[in-house]
Amino acid sequence: MHSHVKASKSNHSNLSDIGIGIVTGGLAGVSFWLAVLPLDVAKTLIQTNPDKHCSRNPFQVLGSVYRRAGLKGCYAGLAPTVTRAVPANAAAIVTWELAMKLLGIKHD
Repeated sequence: MHSHVKASKSNHSNLSDIGIGIVTGGLAGVSFWLAVLPLDVAKTLIQTNPDKHCSRNPFQVLGSVYRRAGLKGCYAGLAPTVTRAVPANAAAIVTWELAMKLLGIKHD
């Protein structure tokens, strides 16, 4: 993204760096949670199950969730998780890039 934005010869490089950080951080957060949310659902079910004799294998738990509720059950809580992930990860990337710039650390 930086190479495409820099090619336009923008006079607002700091503003474009922040915009790029917001977009890439938000996309990274969404991508991460789309990949791991089913395992997080299984983990939550294992942690909150009062029956100590139930399966502790997250893949078995996830299989039973899928059989019972389908793919929608595996992604329970996706909307609030993504809603939280976008600003949190965007802020993390922007802060990281700002810290690197303030410390004078260059990266390619």
